[in-house]
Amino acid sequence: MAENSRIRFFREVVVPSNSGSKWKECHINTVASVSTLQDIKVPDSSGGYAYTEGGVTNRFIYWRTTSNILELVEESLDYNLGGSQIRFHFHDTQIIGGISIHESHGNVVVLVVTAISVHRLVFPHPSRLLKNNIGYTQSSHPVPSIFSYASDLEGLWNKYLLNHGGNFSSQIQGAASAQNGEGQALFVLSSNEGSILLIKMPPLNVQGIVQQFELSKSSMMQKLWTGLVPAAMRGSHESLESATGLVIHPYRGDMYIFAICRDHRLRVWSTRTHECVAIYNVLETCPELKNAPPATGSGHKLVKVMTSDAVNLLLCVHLNFAKRNQFCFLQPQLLSGRVQPIHMATVVGVAEDLIDFCVTSDKLWTLWTNSSGESIARVCHMSGDLRDGNWVEVILHPSDGGEILVSQHTDPREVYMEKMFQPKRFSLYDIHKALNVYRRSMDASVPADLNIDSLKHEVTEAVEDAIRNSAMANEISEEEYCELQMEQWSKFYSGVVQYQEVGGKMKGYFADSNTGLVCIIKKGGLSYVRPCDPVEELYLGDGHWSAEDLDEITRRDVKTLGRCLSLINSKISEEVVVQFEDQLLMKEQPEEAVRTIVEDLFFNTSLVEISLDSLGALVQNIHDLPNCLTVVLNSLDLTYRAGMEEEIDMESEQQLISGQILTSDSAIDLLTTTLHQTSETGFKTLRDLLVFLTASISLGDRDGITPEISEAVNDLIPRTSSLLQSYATLKWASNKVATPSHSNSVELNLRQLATLELTDNSGLSSTQRAATSNLTVAELFIRGIGGSQARVNLTRRERFLDNTKQICSWAVLGITRHIQLLLWPLNETFVFPEFLASCCQYLPLQEYSFLLNHWCDMNPASRKFMLGLCYLHFGEPEKAAQCYTEAKEGLEVEPFLRQSLLQTYETNSRTLEVLYYLKVIRQFEELDCADMVVHLARTAISIADEDDENTATLWSKMFKYQLELGHNDEAYNAMVSNPDPSRRKDCLRQLLVTLCERGDLQTLVGFPYIDLQDEVVSILESRARAVDITTQNYYDLLYAYYVSRNNFGKAGSVMYEHGMRLGREVTSRQGLQKQAHCYLAAMNALRLVNPMYAWIVKPTTSTDPQMVKGIMSGKRNIEGDEKEMQTPKRMEVLELKDIEREFMLVDARLQLLKHDNANSVGSGPTPGADEMVGLLVNAGMYDRALTICQMFDMKLTSVFDSLALRCVNLAKSCSHSTLADSTTLNRAWDWLKLNSLTAPSIKESSAADTAWSLLQYYLRIHEDNTARLHCTVVIRLLSQGFPLPSWLVKSYKELNWSELLRLYTDYDQLEDAVLLTIEYVDALLGTYTGPDCPAFNIKSSLRPTPLNNWLPYTCIDQLLRALKDVKQDILYERLSEKLEYTLANYHQKMRNISDKLLLR
Repeated sequence: MAENSRIRFFREVVVPSNSGSKWKECHINTVASVSTLQDIKVPDSSGGYAYTEGGVTNRFIYWRTTSNILELVEESLDYNLGGSQIRFHFHDTQIIGGISIHESHGNVVVLVVTAISVHRLVFPHPSRLLKNNIGYTQSSHPVPSIFSYASDLEGLWNKYLLNHGGNFSSQIQGAASAQNGEGQALFVLSSNEGSILLIKMPPLNVQGIVQQFELSKSSMMQKLWTGLVPAAMRGSHESLESATGLVIHPYRGDMYIFAICRDHRLRVWSTRTHECVAIYNVLETCPELKNAPPATGSGHKLVKVMTSDAVNLLLCVHLNFAKRNQFCFLQPQLLSGRVQPIHMATVVGVAEDLIDFCVTSDKLWTLWTNSSGESIARVCHMSGDLRDGNWVEVILHPSDGGEILVSQHTDPREVYMEKMFQPKRFSLYDIHKALNVYRRSMDASVPADLNIDSLKHEVTEAVEDAIRNSAMANEISEEEYCELQMEQWSKFYSGVVQYQEVGGKMKGYFADSNTGLVCIIKKGGLSYVRPCDPVEELYLGDGHWSAEDLDEITRRDVKTLGRCLSLINSKISEEVVVQFEDQLLMKEQPEEAVRTIVEDLFFNTSLVEISLDSLGALVQNIHDLPNCLTVVLNSLDLTYRAGMEEEIDMESEQQLISGQILTSDSAIDLLTTTLHQTSETGFKTLRDLLVFLTASISLGDRDGITPEISEAVNDLIPRTSSLLQSYATLKWASNKVATPSHSNSVELNLRQLATLELTDNSGLSSTQRAATSNLTVAELFIRGIGGSQARVNLTRRERFLDNTKQICSWAVLGITRHIQLLLWPLNETFVFPEFLASCCQYLPLQEYSFLLNHWCDMNPASRKFMLGLCYLHFGEPEKAAQCYTEAKEGLEVEPFLRQSLLQTYETNSRTLEVLYYLKVIRQFEELDCADMVVHLARTAISIADEDDENTATLWSKMFKYQLELGHNDEAYNAMVSNPDPSRRKDCLRQLLVTLCERGDLQTLVGFPYIDLQDEVVSILESRARAVDITTQNYYDLLYAYYVSRNNFGKAGSVMYEHGMRLGREVTSRQGLQKQAHCYLAAMNALRLVNPMYAWIVKPTTSTDPQMVKGIMSGKRNIEGDEKEMQTPKRMEVLELKDIEREFMLVDARLQLLKHDNANSVGSGPTPGADEMVGLLVNAGMYDRALTICQMFDMKLTSVFDSLALRCVNLAKSCSHSTLADSTTLNRAWDWLKLNSLTAPSIKESSAADTAWSLLQYYLRIHEDNTARLHCTVVIRLLSQGFPLPSWLVKSYKELNWSELLRLYTDYDQLEDAVLLTIEYVDALLGTYTGPDCPAFNIKSSLRPTPLNNWLPYTCIDQLLRALKDVKQDILYERLSEKLEYTLANYHQKMRNISDKLLLR
């Protein structure tokens, strides 16, 4: 704070105008007569008011008037305000002035005086809005302004029309307004005839009438003359008592009117008694002016000095004379019961026209206009060490020239667009107005609402259209086109500059003594006045020094040095400046780049700008040049001036206040512009200082610089060069435009930071992060973490809570200094690059790294790391990997890498590098840069210790991405090299799964898998049983694996399991085919095994698992809950023949589907053998049915029964007509072809004959000695009443004629039974005397063998019985007789044979 008290110079800070924002328009009809107001000419006025009640800080209202329009704008430096602009139109009258704003009972009252009326406008107080929770929003959303509630036009104000009767009937000279302690609104108006009109308006919400009083000091005759004679007859004589300046202020319990009149007297009127209580001749304070003539023109002015003293009033009178003006300070005091002004001080003004002035407790602020029409702001210090009565010019913002330097090989469009849309250079409203005028010249229009991108597009199109319209021919030369470009772009740019100059016209001052806030009110906006930085005072203030206490000699030396720098700066041209800055951007050392400037300024005879004698004379006046230079460099060195302190805990109140201070958009613009100004001034100071040092060394002994001093000066050049490049970085940050961030880029960036485990310390909300259009990176930094940390550091270093009343006089510079320190490249903190990365500002971050890499030794490794982030974001992983590798050198020494990135206390350098590489690898993994992951992992493994626990992770990553790249051998080697068994198994599983998915089974099977065979089998088996077998087939892989290792038993087991699952899970034809192939492969594998071991194990459960689940066992566990039943598993051993049986079923099912796609056999599980035989028989596939019956040891009777039935039906269908139905025959041939047809003439046979032949063939092949199949066939034929074929009877007789006889008898075939019996008896008798009888398979009895032939007497008896039952039929009677005869003959012969045998 001591430093601030020595500040002499001030500087204007221009922020973008919000005049283009939406205004709320209000109209007030005053019912005035236009004819009576035509001759009234009223000067424009302006002013402001800062809130003092309700705890509202850094919030104020300023106004400006133009004719009959009053514009009110509410501003806050802590919050954004919505609806903060309102414009009142007073119809048919003009605003006189005397506007005042007051806070009263939860309201904000605005008092307005017009030529014919007075008005009281009422708005809600901000504190009332906050209490009602109106306006409490997040910082990213605007707080409603008090003007946003100005919707009820009738209820907003009270008005009163003036009564110009009586003596008050002349032209109004001035006005003032105030509010007394009772809430009454007081209005005072002065006329040119010396009268004063007082209007008292009752308090708000109080019933009453408006009172009007006329105050006059004239004689009785003058009053009568004025009252009786009309004004038109009296003329326009101006009274010397007419007041040109009025002030209303409470004093000692009364409200007094202070009026400065044309006769130089200050008159004091009481509003209570309506009397003039004091008259004071101001010329008594300056005896040399006691004979001065009365004031003419605008006359004298009177204002109150704004102090925090609520009791003592201090007035400032500006006495305006033709050849002189001065400011007199008067303090009213109560002497002997009367008010008497006391002269306190006098300040002589400058010989220029005064626009406006205001006075604070320690400064007199003035606005002037010189003879050339330029506005000048001056300040005079009224207290402290600087109280000398001298005027100091406020350093105003320089106006932008209409001409821009465009190099030969540069596109003018790019240069002009960059200049016009550079942040904080022009307001978009001015550009839009210039565009409207430019378009109208071409008979075109411009849309009303344009954002910055649309405005850029419209500007470009407008100028290009103008260029095309200006071209006289269809084809022009390149030189002509370039001239047209320059002409049109320069024309448009000059229009923008003109609108900026019009909007920048100064109208008045506004100052707040409580906060130190000083503003210049302009026609189109508002600018702020801030104290100068000490370096700015040195460089721009003619060598004044306020940074620290110095002895008188050193102070003079510093001032002389400042004059030297000013001399150098005045001679350096703009072209040289641009060339020097370009050389710095091209990474040329400042010491080398400045030599060109020194040569041109001092030693080039044709371009000498500064003589050696003039500079040498100044240098000789510096007594201790090295000490003087050190003082200045120490002030420029931010690390020397203010080191960063460690963060400490603060009280919640302090933290709350510091977090809210200067956070609105206006305050951010103020801080951003201040940062740009101070950084640019520091850069210019160091540039000129480097020129001075280089030139001083060249001067040598001729100007008193001894070799010792020259050596000391030469030693300061490296430090100066380093500081110059640091300020060049600050200047770059305040000029570099932030890049727009798209949502996908922001999302990618968040993922990158998350992989690095870096917290988002940007301090920006998602809305703020996305709204980066037309912002510099410095402004973005101030809106985020930079501004927050600067405020916290400021509160800690400057004792924030003790100095809140002068916050605006030092907080702006204080916060700016801390922001500069955070941006300072030579500082250990790494906040700014971290912020850029968090905000996805990688293009500025890359440029920032390039600016510093060639000279800055602070945090080089951290910058390399950030550069790697940039390359990775831009899709250059190779460059990123190189930067990351180089950045590892700073792991042990740089805080960002050690604390923020790694977040570890590890001290082993090798371990730190491994942890670092693991962090980096995650980023490449996120972006799928497999080759870079492999490279970095290999590098990390090469430096890791053998016992490092992170080695396993690195091997795993190398394996993963080698496999991803298709480097299978390298991936396998990485897997087997992994020291962690669990990770090795995980890698093995991934290897097997990946290669299987790729179909690279040969490679998979070919790996040796040393000590991993069991894991391979376990993984493949688990995968095979877990995945869907229709998508991935791990069983084939297992089969190949086992076969390649000659383990055929396991191979067979795997394929059988595969086939079994296919049968359960895949019930399509394709699944059946695969199942059949699996069973064939299993059988082939088992056939290669020793028959003793040609079996597999099939795990099954003894009970259906669906039935067992949920069944309680009756036993209970330790907690008393009943246990579920545990069903033991049993092992089922399958041999080769068992698998063959299952294969036959699957194959039969396939055959059924092949010939009948609609067959229901295609769905569900494979049927059993019984069901399958039935399906095959129904389909006519008797060959396969017989095969399955034989394999499963089933009876063949069902097959033969079905075939016999088909033969009967086919024979019957063919016998009913000459040609059987073609459909029947085709169907018959279809199923006949499915079987083995062995007849040689199959093509010539009928379907029925072929069927009978097939049946005969099957009986011959499959019949055994039991004749069971013949019996089945005969039964089917006889049951159908179909005669037995001869071949069937013949073969049956050979096998079992007695059974045939029984069947004949059972089915009433008596004739056939009799004939068969007779035939058999005859054949039997024949064998006794002759050879064998093959028809009945009877052996001859001539052989020496015992007689074993017999007759079925039971059947024969049954036959005879049946014949007797039908003996009425002659045929059966004869058959019965014949049979009896044959039997009698047989018996006789048998007796004879028996007798012969007995005789032997």
